[in-house]
Amino acid sequence: MYRAIIVDDEELVSKGLRKHFDWQSFNIDILGDFPDGQKAFDFVRENPIDLLVTDVRMPYMDGITLAKNVRELYPETKVIFVSGYDDVTYLKKALKVEAVDYILKSIDLEELKETVSRVVKIMDAENKRKKSFADMEKLLNQSIPLLQERFLITLIKDDIENTYNVRDQMEFFNIPLNEDDDYFVLVVKVHSNYSTMNAMTERERQLRSLEIQTACSELAAQYGKAICFNSMRSEYVIILSVQALGYEETLLKLAEELQKQLKDNSDTHIAIGISDRYKGYRNIKNAYKNASNAISKNYVLDNSLAISVEKYEVDDSIKEFKEKAEKKLIELLSHGDTQQVSQVLAELLDDINSRFKEEDQQNLLIFLLLLPGNLITDVKVKKKSQYSNHREILEQFLCCADFQEQCELIHRLYTEVVMLMKSLSKTPSNALIDQVRRTIEERYMEQIDINTLAEEAYLTPTYLCVLFKQVTGSTINDYLTLTRVEKAKKLLTDPRIKLYDICYKVGYLSPSYFSRLFKKYVGITPSEYRAMAIPSSEE
Repeated sequence: MYRAIIVDDEELVSKGLRKHFDWQSFNIDILGDFPDGQKAFDFVRENPIDLLVTDVRMPYMDGITLAKNVRELYPETKVIFVSGYDDVTYLKKALKVEAVDYILKSIDLEELKETVSRVVKIMDAENKRKKSFADMEKLLNQSIPLLQERFLITLIKDDIENTYNVRDQMEFFNIPLNEDDDYFVLVVKVHSNYSTMNAMTERERQLRSLEIQTACSELAAQYGKAICFNSMRSEYVIILSVQALGYEETLLKLAEELQKQLKDNSDTHIAIGISDRYKGYRNIKNAYKNASNAISKNYVLDNSLAISVEKYEVDDSIKEFKEKAEKKLIELLSHGDTQQVSQVLAELLDDINSRFKEEDQQNLLIFLLLLPGNLITDVKVKKKSQYSNHREILEQFLCCADFQEQCELIHRLYTEVVMLMKSLSKTPSNALIDQVRRTIEERYMEQIDINTLAEEAYLTPTYLCVLFKQVTGSTINDYLTLTRVEKAKKLLTDPRIKLYDICYKVGYLSPSYFSRLFKKYVGITPSEYRAMAIPSSEE
């Protein structure tokens, strides 16, 4: 019910308005009638109202002053002025008070009915908007954890385009990151045996994921200011700010505690990557990549606990050499090209001998020695050659008399790997790649990446990339992107789906990034594509 009062110094008018008009039919309850503005205002101070029906000219406090005073207390109160024909000057003042309407004396009940009806419709519409806003506010509060997680995933995946926007979002989500503190990122990958996971219901899997995230959050909070979230299936990210002094021991201790607490049975495998120290929230993406690389490249700090850190590179020339060598050799080894492998390997070994000092030479030779192991570690064959045992290979290397003998050992081992890859190339690989393509088609809307696909195919990421390119002629990233773009095209033909919803439906967390990517592959923006597609779909 709306609450209202009637104010008029003519008792006949005020009583008549109260008794002879059906206020109840308009959902209005008349709380009282008053002979002057002062008495009315004294009442309103203690009794909020929704509607004021008042005469313009009255003793002690006129209707204009009363309306102003009431609206200062309750800005949403509506006002209907009752005025005589000779009160034109007063009515002009009344309109400045933002009165909803006015009626003239003597009062016509039909006119009053129309006026009250208009006022009630306005109040109903405002209440509906308030309720809708309150419902949206409630929904927003319920969605905060999901939106916070989505924002954090964007922070580790995408580049920061608008610093002020990011600050506003962090403040809204109560995320304690700033530009001055040093941060570390720990990436925790938890994998259970396939049969164990398959036996669980979806509810059990979600509860297990929540249990892991909670454990990560509680443990990390014991070591510093921490944020923990589930970034993708089986992967949890911890952003941690700790004191600079002795931070290496702190991080290792945290990683060990996580390993012990999360590894609840022999079917569960835990891998933890620890990043270097990075300053400010703008570098969180680099820290995440750094920690992920520590896992994917198997820079293991502790074999028993599977805790990894990114290897320290002596200088850029060593890093450049490793990247060049890995790119060339892995592809050639995968193709099983003996002559080209031998030629490139000889060039690289000569490069090591001529460009690098002796200490770095030994590190680079060991890098080349173990490089093929990353390619064939997960390949399912009965005999994986000597690379089944890295310790044995290293022992042979350390027993070599000089640089030349070490090079000869590497040549022999590479020849063996080439022959192994040749034998593998004769076996059907299309079925495996078809499985990967089906996974992409079914889960393109998730935050899947090459590491996830490789784990499910029981291959190393490097070998899967090479094999996928051989079979399809396309990289995995290009295939995933094209799949998402094609799905987006179909969704864009439906005008009911908002552009940012389409972005999330095809697996992207940043609408601006999705728009740039779409334009790169299609040539026009999503909105331009929609403008072209919708008319043609309606014809």
